[in-house]
Amino acid sequence: MERTELVQTITLWFVVLIFIQTASGSSDSQVLDAIGIVAILLMYLLPVWIIVELASDVIRHQ
Repeated sequence: MERTELVQTITLWFVVLIFIQTASGSSDSQVLDAIGIVAILLMYLLPVWIIVELASDVIRHQ
């Protein structure tokens, strides 16, 4: 994983966390509900992807 890709992924993860923390709990919009579901998935999947990519880079350079 290149450094710029890592920075962009971490930035996206922080944006997702901010969205989840500031989202209204009582939204009547189906679009916001769908975005919330995607945000929750990204919240859990992005750190896993970052760790796997960094680990594969470490293994590849040894």
